[in-house]
Amino acid sequence: MPIVTSDTGISSTLGSYSGITSHEIDKLIEAESTPLLRMNNQKSLLLEQQNAWKDVRLRLNTFSKNIETLQKNETWNSKVATSSKPDKVTISGTDKAAEDNYDITVDQLATSSKLVSGEIEKLDDKTIYDELGTSGQFEFESKKEDGEPITIEIDESDSLKDITNKINAESKDTGVKATIVNGHLVLSNVDTGESELSFTGSEDLLNDLGINTDSTTNTPQYTEGQNAKFTIDGIAVERPSNNVSDVIEGVTIHLHDTTEDAVRVGLVTDLEKPIEAINAFVEQYNSLMDFINEKSDIGDPSKKDNKPGPLAGDSTANRLQNSLKLAVTGLPDENPHTTFLYPAELGISVDKTGYLSIDEEKLRSALDEDAKNVQNFFYHTEKIVVDKKDELGNVMLDDEGNPIRETQTKEFGYTVKLNDLMNAYLKDEAGKKSIYTTKDESFEKSIKQLDERIDRFTEKLDKKRDYYVRTFSRLDQAMMQAEQQMSFLITQLDAFSTK
Repeated sequence: MPIVTSDTGISSTLGSYSGITSHEIDKLIEAESTPLLRMNNQKSLLLEQQNAWKDVRLRLNTFSKNIETLQKNETWNSKVATSSKPDKVTISGTDKAAEDNYDITVDQLATSSKLVSGEIEKLDDKTIYDELGTSGQFEFESKKEDGEPITIEIDESDSLKDITNKINAESKDTGVKATIVNGHLVLSNVDTGESELSFTGSEDLLNDLGINTDSTTNTPQYTEGQNAKFTIDGIAVERPSNNVSDVIEGVTIHLHDTTEDAVRVGLVTDLEKPIEAINAFVEQYNSLMDFINEKSDIGDPSKKDNKPGPLAGDSTANRLQNSLKLAVTGLPDENPHTTFLYPAELGISVDKTGYLSIDEEKLRSALDEDAKNVQNFFYHTEKIVVDKKDELGNVMLDDEGNPIRETQTKEFGYTVKLNDLMNAYLKDEAGKKSIYTTKDESFEKSIKQLDERIDRFTEKLDKKRDYYVRTFSRLDQAMMQAEQQMSFLITQLDAFSTK
C-alpha cells in the first residue's frame, strides 16, 4: 500500500503514472460540493437570523420592564421627605402616604435595657483577647417558635472577646447583644422600649464577669429601657421604637434626638420618578425600532456585493414593528379615569417613521397640574363584578338558576395594549407558546434538519473521494504494471536482436 501523507488522506505517490494527483481529486470533489456550500451558507444565515431574534427578545424584555414600571403605583407616588431639623426628626413614606406636613416634638427617645458589669478582676493582668479562666453557662429566653431556652457554654480557654462573640452569635434568637466598653462587659436588649433584660447564668461565671445583680460587693449597673414619647400635631404618642410606622398610613417617623420646639416634617410626591420612567420608555422604544430597522435593511440590491440584514423580508419582524407603531399611535380604548385621550397631550409625540419624542416641559406641566390624571392615562385598575362563564362562554348558574358572580380586575390605560403585545411575543402560557418561542423553535428545527443534510452529504462526498482514490490508484497500478511489462518486452527484444 502506498504511504498516505497528504491532508486529504490521499497517497502522495498517486498520479505517478496516470498524472491524476490528489489535487485533481480535490478539484473533482470541489465541483460536486456546491450543494454543501449552499447548505452551509443557508445554515449561517439561519444562525444569524436566530441571533438577531435573540437580540430582539432582549430589547423587548427591557421594553416590557419599562412598561411595567409605568404601571407601578410607586413610580407615580414615591415621596420626597423634608424636615426643618433633620438631625432631630425625619420621615419617609411609601407610595400609599399622602402629601402632607406634620409638626413633631420629641420628649423622650426609646432606649434599650442595659446591664454594665462591675470590675472584671480576672482582666487585671490580661487583655480582652487572653484566656479569662472562667467557665459556666448562660441561659436566655428564646424568640424561636419552639420557645426552648438557649444555652451558651463558656470555657476557661475563652477570652472576654470570645464570650461576647458567643453571645452575639445567638442575638437573633435571644434578643440580647454584648459589647466591651473600657474593660466592662455590657449586655443590652437588641430592641428598644420598656422590656426587661432577662438571662440567667452560673453564679461563679456571673461573679467573674461582674454581672451578678445579687452581688453586694461588685454590683453591675442596670438601666431600664424606655419608650419613645413624642407629640404629632398636638397628639401624644408613645412607642417602644424610635422608628414609628403605625401612626400615619404609609409614613415612618424617625426620631433622632429630643427637641425643645416642634420640627416641621413633610412629604411631597417625587415627580422626577415618573418623568425618568417615561423618558426610559421612549428611549427604549426608539432603540428597539432602530435595531429592527437596522436588521431589516435590504441594502442596495443593485450592488453585486449587497448583503441584506438578517431580518430583511422577515414577516414576523415587520408585523412586530407595525404592531408597536399602532400601539403607541392608535386610538385609545375608553378610559373614564383620565381626561387625556392621546399621548401627544402629555408631550409624547410620534413622527411619520414611528419614532417617539418627548416634550418634557409639557409633561412636567401636566404632572404639576394633576399627577393622578397622568398616571391614570398610562394605567389604572378597578375591581368589577361580572357573570362567571364556562369554557364555552355560557353564563354559569347556581342551584336556584341565578347567575354566579365573580370579581375581576379591569385594566385601563395607554400601557395595557403595549403590555399585551409584549406578552404575546415573550410570555409562554399553558397550551400557548409565545411568538418568540415559536420562532426560535422553527429556527432550531430548520438548523437541525440542515445539519442532518450536511452530515449525509459530507458522508456522500467522503465515499466519492474514496471511490476516486481507489479508481485512480488502480489505474496507476495498471499503468505501472504495463510499463514494467513493456520494459521487459523491450529488454527481451533487444537481447534477441543481438544474437
